[in-house]
Amino acid sequence: MGSNPTAVAAQPIGSADNHTKMESIAHQLRHSSTGRRAALRRVALTKSFEADAVVIALIAGAKFSEYDRHHDFDRWRIVAHVAAMLVGTGEPGPNRPLVHVKGKALGNILAKLDYSETRLLRLLSVRGEALDDQVRRVARVLAQKNERQFDFRTLYHLLDGGGNGERANAARIRIAHDYYTAKS
Repeated sequence: MGSNPTAVAAQPIGSADNHTKMESIAHQLRHSSTGRRAALRRVALTKSFEADAVVIALIAGAKFSEYDRHHDFDRWRIVAHVAAMLVGTGEPGPNRPLVHVKGKALGNILAKLDYSETRLLRLLSVRGEALDDQVRRVARVLAQKNERQFDFRTLYHLLDGGGNGERANAARIRIAHDYYTAKS
């Protein structure tokens, strides 16, 4: 009587587990080479096997479950891409920011940066590849404003099911709530 690996692989990960994985990715990126970070920043452009290999190496270093590797790879690809955009290239290893900070709300940050309500609504209303594009735009704004840290679990949940999942809806509400609370 052995264990059933299919049953284990079908179990989605919990949010405490996500926090640990986000910390691992952030730590790995902080200490990774310029070439590795550059490959991750180009993931969306190149869509190459080489860029995906860097993502695979990141999630292997974080000891992701089989479920993550097989069912959530596209979502982790976007998370790693955004994290690499925010880490940057100029600072030496120990001075690079640790981009995932538990509890630092994305909505609060966007409000603080005077991110327009129109852009926020666009981010919160799109699905699929359009959501990926909006997430990249948010990451570019954050990087340009040197605001490089937030709780990446919100981003992970926003990307749930291409933006159509239950957790994506909860993430949208959380981002909007934090944004409008900070604006008032």
